[in-house]
Amino acid sequence: MYIKNRFIFGEEGGDGGSNGGGQTLLGGAAGAADDGQQQQQGGEGEGVKAYDFRSSLGEDGNFRQGWTNDLPDDLKAANAILGKYPNPTEMARGLVNANKLIGQKSTLKAPAPDAKPEEVEKFNVQIRDVLGVPQKVDDYKLEKPASIPEGLTWNEEKAADFVKLAHSLNIPPQAAQKIAEWQMANMGDAVKQGQAQIDAWVQGQQAELKKDWGNDYDANLGKAARAAQLAGFDLNDGELANNAKFVKAMLTVSSLIKPDAVVGADKTGIPLDGAAQAEDIRRNPANPWHAAYNGKEGPARQKEAQALMMRLQGVKEDAA
Repeated sequence: MYIKNRFIFGEEGGDGGSNGGGQTLLGGAAGAADDGQQQQQGGEGEGVKAYDFRSSLGEDGNFRQGWTNDLPDDLKAANAILGKYPNPTEMARGLVNANKLIGQKSTLKAPAPDAKPEEVEKFNVQIRDVLGVPQKVDDYKLEKPASIPEGLTWNEEKAADFVKLAHSLNIPPQAAQKIAEWQMANMGDAVKQGQAQIDAWVQGQQAELKKDWGNDYDANLGKAARAAQLAGFDLNDGELANNAKFVKAMLTVSSLIKPDAVVGADKTGIPLDGAAQAEDIRRNPANPWHAAYNGKEGPARQKEAQALMMRLQGVKEDAA
């Protein structure tokens, strides 16, 4: 089967009606070169069968969406280069421009530092065409990597900034994609290493407290937590709440706080009476003693909170 050279990729001079065929852009020789005889080598084979581009075109003459997926296997690797052309005419122009650059590569030089903007842009247009880089940044696509390392997120805003940079540097989209995936993997490794160091440090701080406090570890930790909370420190602050020196300091502070001086959650700064304080402890999750009273800070702290409740309500401990 031969493609008639009335098609845009046929050789110049064809009448569009013979089977002589021309040479397509991508398919090689379409048929016999002269005398209407088929091309043969030593009597073997029937020549190279050309790819029929007509199946890739829509009724408007433009390429169908996803047309590069139907290309021969040896051309599918060039999807990004071929797929940027909307129709055969633009593809032909791209081929002509590429051939011009190939012939001029010995004289093609990057613009001088003081070159005019139009000279720089002319150079960039030529380079983008050769490398398969879209001329417009809006046509430059970067896909979110299929695998995101734990502890990291894909930031669309940062990705858009990287696309602008890659386009300005004429980096082919395939290369930019590989760079993004490589950077994501590298950052993932760094996060893992950093987390491992943090975990080791926290374990060391915990070991120091357990060594110093022994069986009183849980009780002392609860007291230190309550004191830090009353002082307004964030118990989720890793630098403070995991620091053995800070925790020990809060334990010292806790011994200076009178249990009966707990202020209610109204935050007015006016102490509640005993019964009101006891009720606040019982019902208010924001009260520093609420969690301890409900047994969420260990038996020792719960016992301490229960004793406080009894004092606040005027009940003697030996009467319980």
